[in-house]
Amino acid sequence: MKKDLKIYICVSFILPYIMGLAIYYCKLNNINTNIYPLFQMFMPFLGVIALLHSEDKSILKNSAIKIYIITSFILFAFSIINIFYSNFATSFSDFVILISAIPMIIGISTMDKNLKRKLSLDNPNKKTTLLICLVFIIIYLLRLFLGCILQGETREIIKILNIKSVKLLVSIFIFSFFNIMPFIGEEYGWRAYLAPRLKEIYGYKKSILLTGFIWGIWHLPLNLFYYSDGQLASQIYSILGQIVFCTFFGIFLTYAYNRTKSIWAPVMLHYLNNNLALLFTTDISKDIFSGQHYDLKGFLFTTLSSIIFFGVFIFFNHVKDESLWEKSVFENIKEE
Repeated sequence: MKKDLKIYICVSFILPYIMGLAIYYCKLNNINTNIYPLFQMFMPFLGVIALLHSEDKSILKNSAIKIYIITSFILFAFSIINIFYSNFATSFSDFVILISAIPMIIGISTMDKNLKRKLSLDNPNKKTTLLICLVFIIIYLLRLFLGCILQGETREIIKILNIKSVKLLVSIFIFSFFNIMPFIGEEYGWRAYLAPRLKEIYGYKKSILLTGFIWGIWHLPLNLFYYSDGQLASQIYSILGQIVFCTFFGIFLTYAYNRTKSIWAPVMLHYLNNNLALLFTTDISKDIFSGQHYDLKGFLFTTLSSIIFFGVFIFFNHVKDESLWEKSVFENIKEE
């Protein structure tokens, strides 16, 4: 394995897997665990920062990078404090993420244009980014509608077709500005670095499969102790479903990254994927992802719908034509 891949995998995986023990302990003692998936989302970007620093020591002088690192360390501290003072840690961790996003965005906007381009933090195709987001929302609703039909619950989809849902959808877009840090944390690692880096070594087909598997198995502590209800069968289906979804959704995210030449499209798509579920809950303060029961029927639906709606993008030029792939940020920095 290449040295940069070793650095990235170590930084991205070791701490989240150790934190899995904290999640398990908190679950056993009925302690809120919401902070742990948020903190874990920060790790892939830190992995990229670590390997970029190995090539260019000046990378840590950038204000946006500094803010991201500081925020990550604060969240790590809150992840420990959460075991003893859960309410304090949960409340302040959300506040830190929201308040840190503003100076980070300012830092990115004032970054040297050449460096911003090399780090894939510019957005030269804003209209295309919005269009791809719209395509994803349509796909999301189609998958939902298909699921409701298969379960005989078509009335559920009708319930969200109202003004309240439209207002919530608008607010989801508005607040995306303040919630970018966890999502850029993940997508910068998987899309700006890992997928194109693996493509450079193995070609695009193996890159997609390897990135999907690595991204999926990275969720292992969450699948075991956070997402699932703790039953063995549910945990297994949660893990398998995660790997399948990450592989095929990753194809779409890779297409979005190469098509827009920017990390912001995958960031927005990932954000929408995690937050559109709020349209279907009556209490948006409730954690709707934790303690779910996963079964064979759900796994099969996830597999088939992911293949149908996201797998098709493997035939699009910006995925199958390797000349249209963006270089990994590691290669961009290394070439300086």
